[in-house]
Amino acid sequence: MVDIRKEDDIERLREVAVLQDAEIGLLHERLSAMSREIEKLREEKQGRLQQELQAVKAHLAKLQKIQFGASSEKRKRDEADQKPKKRKGRSRSGPRPQPHLEREEAWFKLDDADRICPGCGDPLCEMGELAEESELIDVVERKFVVKQVKRQKYTCRGCGHIEAALGPDKLRGTRRYSPDFAIEVATNKYLDHLPLARQVRIMERQGLLIDTQTLWDQLDALAEHVETTYLGIKHWIFGADVVGMDETTWRLMETGATKKWQMWAIRGRGAMWFALRDSRSGETAAELLDSYSGWLITDGCPSYDKAARLVPGEVRLSGCWAHVRRKFVDAESNDPERAEAALNLIGKLYDVEKKARDPDEGIALMDWRRDLRETESKSILKELKTWAFNQRVLPKSAIGKAIAYMMERWERLELYIEHPELWIDNNPTERGIRGPVVGRKNHYGSRSRRGTEVAAQLYTIFETAKICGVDPREYLKRVVMNDIRSPNTVTLPAPIEAVLSSLDD
Repeated sequence: MVDIRKEDDIERLREVAVLQDAEIGLLHERLSAMSREIEKLREEKQGRLQQELQAVKAHLAKLQKIQFGASSEKRKRDEADQKPKKRKGRSRSGPRPQPHLEREEAWFKLDDADRICPGCGDPLCEMGELAEESELIDVVERKFVVKQVKRQKYTCRGCGHIEAALGPDKLRGTRRYSPDFAIEVATNKYLDHLPLARQVRIMERQGLLIDTQTLWDQLDALAEHVETTYLGIKHWIFGADVVGMDETTWRLMETGATKKWQMWAIRGRGAMWFALRDSRSGETAAELLDSYSGWLITDGCPSYDKAARLVPGEVRLSGCWAHVRRKFVDAESNDPERAEAALNLIGKLYDVEKKARDPDEGIALMDWRRDLRETESKSILKELKTWAFNQRVLPKSAIGKAIAYMMERWERLELYIEHPELWIDNNPTERGIRGPVVGRKNHYGSRSRRGTEVAAQLYTIFETAKICGVDPREYLKRVVMNDIRSPNTVTLPAPIEAVLSSLDD
């Protein structure tokens, strides 16, 4: 090996320099190759990490959707496409009117010592009824009272017969608690979603010593007076040409029983009907549909196909465009361009439905709806179907699954064009089931099979009242009091009774 620091031979040093230069070049090439390899590995790792991150985000979104549900059907693009609304300034028209609140007068007067004129010292006199007026919204705290019920006794001086006056109305099987008390408990639990344990704590703060079993006994007794109307609402719904049906999970917290039950919901003719069963099978759906004949709008679950075959009546199935739309919304994060193309076309179908709600003067609603769907929706459906056939997608991709879901149900999805009585989706039924879903998140479900029956009956009363636009608590009270005074009475909400009266006329 040559020591270049001691070597004097120029030629020898030149040879060494040439060799070292060549070696340096090779090292530079190797370094460049290694740098490229490192960069490639970094990009691949970053890509994998990005994919893993996207997968985690998608899984998290799915879990959140399962846990909390979608708060809105709107997408960001839908909102972006809309024209910006002008921001409303602060209203200068005064306080919001409160037509439903009871009004009380509260007079405030000067003390005798203050009724002296600060100007001259003479006494101040009242100016008749003249007063400075303003409004103050106040709250009267709920309170529980023990009423000493005394039924006056009467006697006949001739024969000695003794008679006592009738007492207050009571629920069957109860002695100490009034119907209004039971109605309050039911309203708090099934309308305002307060679990019984929480109600007990609130009542104790207000002076009432009670336990959850006692509250449950009131609900159980209340349901006995609701059952006839509960079945009457089902009978009313099944007189419709079109009903929607859906189901959601419900937990039964009873030892030895199936934990995962299903809350079934049926909507039609402005009413909701609920039933709880331990199965999501076609046989269960058929049992609930009983002998119904007509259109059934569902989400495409196979159970309904089987139910339609088992039901004695003729049940015809129609599809739900809202479920199709959700599939494409789910695919939007992975394939935004194609998902948006489908969503825009589906959005046009809904735009037509908005116009179909308000017919021109002199045109019947069904005729107006049929004409709009035939002239506008039909061509949109044709365009959407052509678009779907022209797509080349992986079957297991999100967009592939969305297209497959739509095409597998296409015949049922386009039925609403020819039948104006059909809804474009099953959203009305899903909206009706929101109350029970919120309640389920608070009190987790039912503790017994009887609890599932009580829940179904009281949710039916409350949700039907909400759809009809009547006060749910007042409607429940009317149902209960009518049944106490005249057992086995069916009490329908006033709007439904008005329809029945018009049919009788």
